[in-house]
Amino acid sequence: MVRRSCWRSVLPVAIVLVGTASAAAQVQPPPPPPPSQALRFPPLTIKGTEGMIDVGGRRLHCWTYGSGGPTVVLVSGFQAPQEYWNPIVPGIAAVTSVVTYDRAGYGRSERGTLPVHGRQAAADLHVLLEKLRVPKPYLLVGHSYGGRIVRLFASDHPEDVAGIILEEASHEDLPEAQIAALTGKDRDTLAAMVAPYRTKPASPRTETDYMAETAEQLHESRPLPRVPLVVITSASRGSGLPPVFSPESQARLDEVGLAMQKKLVALVPGAQHITVEGAGHNVHVDKPEAVLAPILAMVARLRSSRFGQHLELHPRAALLDAEPGRGERE
Repeated sequence: MVRRSCWRSVLPVAIVLVGTASAAAQVQPPPPPPPSQALRFPPLTIKGTEGMIDVGGRRLHCWTYGSGGPTVVLVSGFQAPQEYWNPIVPGIAAVTSVVTYDRAGYGRSERGTLPVHGRQAAADLHVLLEKLRVPKPYLLVGHSYGGRIVRLFASDHPEDVAGIILEEASHEDLPEAQIAALTGKDRDTLAAMVAPYRTKPASPRTETDYMAETAEQLHESRPLPRVPLVVITSASRGSGLPPVFSPESQARLDEVGLAMQKKLVALVPGAQHITVEGAGHNVHVDKPEAVLAPILAMVARLRSSRFGQHLELHPRAALLDAEPGRGERE
């Protein structure tokens, strides 16, 4: 989700609880709001290729910029449009290929009839990238909930992945661990708040409905490939937190949130953990350079590694002629 003030330390994705801190609001949290209307990014002026790509039962809207490999694939957070990557796209496109897209049901992408849990979202992305024919292997960048999709993609298609960057990604164990850390009224309040993300509705349709199933998929997934991994964490724990919990409980929640970030780091031996000061949950919006720099550093690292001999470093001329509905942005 795209918000300058967000509560990422408690909920499994970046969600802001709006309204008063009344008991009713605490027990019955509103549906996740769409990205903040205050955040509007101007259209990119760099050259790019637009597509509406059929991934099997639905078409996804995407843009491809730059040329050469590895291709950087930007996977958005919960309900966030691909435009919110605009602050870092030009910097990436200056050195390599970069893909942005909207998941099923968001932006101009079709919802279709298939489920929208994490594993299906990863499968959709795999088909999308195959049809785009962008250079392999991929450097996957996942923000918030997008980090879950990146992990499932990497687990299912390790041969296509050269590196992973998780920006403020949410760990599937976070809600249970934070509930266990609290006691009394605060524990009951938190349990009510995260209930929609821990249960399976009879007729799931949205990503929220499938949140519990996505968490199960992560628990059952294969280990991540042994590729470079960077975890980016905001130092602003609890930015924009509503006055719901006691200071003691908030401190415990912050501790657990940091512990979950360290669990992400532990997914791959030798992973790097970067803590960013002066940024909220959307680090790439608040401090674009703090996300752009690790991406460019990993691109350079991959080009000089064993992957380098397999990377395609030539322009993407083939991208302009294969898919109907695709056009070039000048």
